[in-house]
Amino acid sequence: MSTFWNKSSFLFFSTFILALNLVGIVVHGQDEPKARKEKLTNEQTKFFESKIRPVLIRECYGCHSTKAKIKGGLWLDSREGVVVGGDSGAAVVPGNLNESLLWSAINYEDFKMPPGKKLSHDIISDFRQWIEMGAPDPRIENVAKVNTTITPNDILRGKQFWSFKKPAAPITPSITNTHWPRSKIDHFILSQLEQNKLTPNDDASATTLLRRLTFDLIGLPPTPEQIAWIEKNWNKDREKAITHIVDSLLSKPEFGERWGRHWLDVARYAESTGKELNLTFPNAWRYRDYVIDSFNEDKPYNRFVQEQLAGDLLPIKTEQQWAENLIATGFLAIGPKTLTEQNARQFKHDLVDEQIDVATRVMLGVSVACARCHDHKFDPIPQADYYAMAGIFNNMTTHYGTVSTLQNRRSSNLVILPIDDLNPFDEKVSPEELASLKSQLAQKAAELNDYRKQRQSARQGSDVKFSIADIARTSALVGSLKNKIQSCDNQGNPLTYAMAVQSVDRPTNSRLLLRGEFDKPAQYVERGLPQVLVTEQPNITATSSGRLELARWVGSEENPLTARVMVNRVWQHMFGRGIVQSTENFGSTGQPPSHPELLDHLAVEFMNNGWSVKKLVREIAISRTYCMDSSFKQTNFDVDPENKLFWRMAPRRLDAEALRDSILAMSGDLDSNRPRASRVAEFGPGTVRDGALFSTLGTSNSKISGGFSMRGRPGSMGSGANPSGMTIAKIDQQMNYRSVYLPVVRQALPRALEVFDFAESSMVVGVRETSNTPDQGLYFLNNEFVLSQSDAIARRIQQEKSSLTDQIKHAFLLVYGRRATSNELRAVERFYREFEVSRRSRLGRESTQKLSAVCQAILASAEFRYLN
Repeated sequence: MSTFWNKSSFLFFSTFILALNLVGIVVHGQDEPKARKEKLTNEQTKFFESKIRPVLIRECYGCHSTKAKIKGGLWLDSREGVVVGGDSGAAVVPGNLNESLLWSAINYEDFKMPPGKKLSHDIISDFRQWIEMGAPDPRIENVAKVNTTITPNDILRGKQFWSFKKPAAPITPSITNTHWPRSKIDHFILSQLEQNKLTPNDDASATTLLRRLTFDLIGLPPTPEQIAWIEKNWNKDREKAITHIVDSLLSKPEFGERWGRHWLDVARYAESTGKELNLTFPNAWRYRDYVIDSFNEDKPYNRFVQEQLAGDLLPIKTEQQWAENLIATGFLAIGPKTLTEQNARQFKHDLVDEQIDVATRVMLGVSVACARCHDHKFDPIPQADYYAMAGIFNNMTTHYGTVSTLQNRRSSNLVILPIDDLNPFDEKVSPEELASLKSQLAQKAAELNDYRKQRQSARQGSDVKFSIADIARTSALVGSLKNKIQSCDNQGNPLTYAMAVQSVDRPTNSRLLLRGEFDKPAQYVERGLPQVLVTEQPNITATSSGRLELARWVGSEENPLTARVMVNRVWQHMFGRGIVQSTENFGSTGQPPSHPELLDHLAVEFMNNGWSVKKLVREIAISRTYCMDSSFKQTNFDVDPENKLFWRMAPRRLDAEALRDSILAMSGDLDSNRPRASRVAEFGPGTVRDGALFSTLGTSNSKISGGFSMRGRPGSMGSGANPSGMTIAKIDQQMNYRSVYLPVVRQALPRALEVFDFAESSMVVGVRETSNTPDQGLYFLNNEFVLSQSDAIARRIQQEKSSLTDQIKHAFLLVYGRRATSNELRAVERFYREFEVSRRSRLGRESTQKLSAVCQAILASAEFRYLN
């Protein structure tokens, strides 16, 4: 890692590495096992052939060779199989007895191999000598070679596809109506409209545009003060008024919360693993906050993507910057995980595949992962190109931090950050408490080892006095104790953790897998990038994984896709439809751009403006195209019913977060402060099932012996915990901060998010689904959150306005962002008078009850849910 450090930084780093060694936390991943390629001496070959191979044939090949029904995913009849290993890891790590599972197995430690009869002392000594001398193995493997059907000419032709060519600044098109455009964007839009004999809609009204801007830029409704200001200044200088509003919204911290959430959709952000065994990610919130802060700081987008792909490898000047870079790589760690996968190699291949898929689709708009099992069916991406990228991602370890249990076969540690930014729910452990925890761990680990030995004996017919439940409970307890001990230093001070990735020390190339199956390896493929996307391959040295080179290429102006994909995402969020409608597919099966020249104009300007997202949003927001109204024109509709040419601003339904946050803002209950960490972090390591969080000990009120809970606080498993777990569905009713900070747990969402089409957090979601269902209508009629907030809005209105007419006017201003018409006032006043008050209402005053019903009715309307 290239760094700029002073003396104090170096001292800190030395202490930091020492701390890692003390608590057993991995910062640099274990090397990928690799076969020895140096020439063997005659003595080494003779030793293997006379002492090692005969024993392997006689004792091991029956279960662990290509001619047998393989067990444990382990082949011992090839050099590659020995060093790659099976489900549990490498069978032999040359020169390292402690890391070699074959050594522990033949010594009847964790495993007992061969079963039934232990090898003689002399044979075990031979294996010891063989491993310590570097495990020389002269066996030569016949490697299959998989050929591609994609020719060099196919790749050359593919480079001419519109999205695979570098964007160039287009000529601004000529137009007839020269008075209409306000920016270059408008020229490109109007040119297409005029070619199709269409006319753009009129400008939106002041209040309509203000509501559109506040929701699009910060995800909140306009305040009465903002409405009064724009009404006052609209006719004085409309363009100046619009620019003032846009600039003021871009400067608010709510901008990062709104636009950060858009990025979290495509980054598949979540706080649990999902799938069969759904364990929590108590440290995922750091990545969420990093994303929000990056948008608020207007971090250059090319830097933003580089940090997420290779932040741990970028040059740094301070520990704070290094910590931020490490947190950024959480992008590669927060995806869904199949923790019950028995085969370690299958898990690794699936993990890498998910990382390749998310990185290429999110940042490049191309699905390279389609070439995992065969050549890409539609784009000129050979299968070898997939494994060239797999070699890059294979040479890193992914630290996502799940506690080891009997079910969790793929547990992971975390990375310690080089700064003090503690999880606020981690407390100091006294030396006595720490010693007690370590003593308990030793005791429980011994019990678990004994259970496993008895289980091994049971397979050979011996009686045992334990159940699977005993193993499960003890395994969970061992994992929890390890987690608690490793969460602090030797003095019991809490450490600062993050989900992240780290490069291995000695990178290797990956092998192409026939049909994508890990047990059918073919030729090695050099690390590199998809050929169709590059003019020349980056220089990836033998000591580099290639991940830094990948990151720099993705963030380069020479990359044909990165800028296009991002400006298209921004356009889609502001218009409800992208210039390229398939936001994650810019390949041959994706939708072609409706305005290719406009897309390239925006991409080139984006790069020329320092990759500034705020400048891009500003350019779009002040354009005449964005400021059009949404009224319907039959003549335009007949020609362009899908509004592909953007002749009007299409109405859009507000998303789940905007709806909930708006209601809280209208009542005055919205807490605009960022909460520290997350409720998932507060609860600690746990399991998600039946829509609730449970501790890894099985019940939320279980304690580790000695009186310490998972978080080290006596008698508590986190705020809101109870013996039945912490229910997720109603958690949105207990918190008044912005919805971006609500727990996002896979397979269990707060009701306010779930019912309004929240992004599926196990997938890359560039465009959310938008539905209009009976459930949504019932939510506004019956949900406790809506009912209580209607009461709160009524109380606010009564405090701020005295007469009924003024109260109704104020309600319209708060909810709809506009003035009520005379007809609406009469209708609402009639509803108010005729509404029958419930005697069992929680509101004492009859007027408050009636006004609450008025507020609920206004909230339940389509006008509130939709943006014109």
